[in-house]
Order: sequence, then C-alpha cells, then structure tokens
Amino acid sequence: MDNQFKEQELISDFSFLSHRDVQAHFADLNITLLAGRHIQTGEGYHFTLVNNYPDEFKFFYRSLYGLELKQARVENIDYYYLDFPDEGKGKLNTADRFREMTPWEILIALMLLNMYYDRFFEQTKIVSWVVIQKEIMDSEMAQLYKKAFFNNTIREYYSDLEWKTLFDAFKRVLRNFDRWGWIKLQAAEEGDGDLVFVIRESIDRFGKLYQYEISQFDIFIEQINQKRTKA
Repeated sequence: MDNQFKEQELISDFSFLSHRDVQAHFADLNITLLAGRHIQTGEGYHFTLVNNYPDEFKFFYRSLYGLELKQARVENIDYYYLDFPDEGKGKLNTADRFREMTPWEILIALMLLNMYYDRFFEQTKIVSWVVIQKEIMDSEMAQLYKKAFFNNTIREYYSDLEWKTLFDAFKRVLRNFDRWGWIKLQAAEEGDGDLVFVIRESIDRFGKLYQYEISQFDIFIEQINQKRTKA
C-alpha cells in the first residue's frame, strides 16, 4: 500500500519529463533501453540520467510499456536494463519486438562469461581474436569449445577456412553484444587478429538468464550438435 501511494505521489503525471536534463537526453535513452541495451556506470549522460531518476523511470516503463526497469551491481559497477515482468512479456509481446537468444549467441556468451570470471581481478577485461583462438584450443574448456564451434569435431588443427567461418560468426554475434552493452568493440591493432573488445560487467545479466546452460554446458552442447545433425 505504501509503495502504491509513493508511486502516485512520485509522478502520477510524469512531470519529471519536463526537467531540463530529461528533455535533453530522454529520447536517446528511451530508444537505447527499448533496444535491449544494458546501461552501466561510465556511459555518460545515459547512465547519469537514469541513475538520477530511477524511481521515476521505473514507474514510467511499468505504466506505459508493462516493463520493469531493473538495476544490478557487479564489481561496484551499476547497470540498468529493461526486463519483462514475471507474469508475461509486457506490452512488447510480439515476435518483432523481442526474441530469445540464438544457440550461437548463447555459446559465445557462455565463453565470454567464463573468460570474464577468469579475468575477475583485471581492471579491464580486454580480449582479442588471438585470445579467443587460444581459449578454444588450449583452455580447460577446449574439448567442449571445439565440439561447440567446429560441428562436433575435436582436432589439434583446423583449417584457415574453418577459422574464417568461425570468425565471421563471432563478429556477427559480438555486434549484437556491443549493442546490448555486454561488450565494447574496439579498434584492432597489429597482432590482435582483426578483433578486439572489452567484456563489460553487465554480461553478468547473461549469467542470470541462462543458469541452466551454464551449469550444464556439456549437455547444452550435445543438444545443439544433435539439432545440427538433424538439420
């Protein structure tokens, strides 16, 4: 009951939208959040704006879109994102406005989440394509990664064409992750393999969404490979 009165007193008419700082940046922030981006500490006026009016924005998105603006913290970094309510998918419940992650996206996010925790004490988690290749070939998860990324074939050597096919798939997925705020693509330098990015703290959200796949990674890979065989 107290929360209900608080919301009504807060912005029953969305008056906060008339504030000068909100008017200056609201349109960009709204588009960004509705596109699925996770906005975290250090993202300039986007983060500053939502962090200055968290209760107002929570009420705004719940009222107009049936979505929940949520906040989480990892390594003293805060991030905000829009989520569907527990009882459904809000007012964006159409196929063109939301989608499940693809198997490729899940596989790559699983790898990046694991690499993030391996680099937990590093201030910036910078990864290049060369590092990705080494992770696939030499890490403790190498056998599973090879099965996942090379159609269930485990070898000590893969051709340039096989690596190029995998590189192209990675790059497509990473563009999505960059838009979602889970990574930040950077300009590659010589020796990086034409791909460099920073794994951001907000990838923690993936860990919350796909706990089963994380805990049963080997089973998940087998399921994917079975689907590939049948396709």
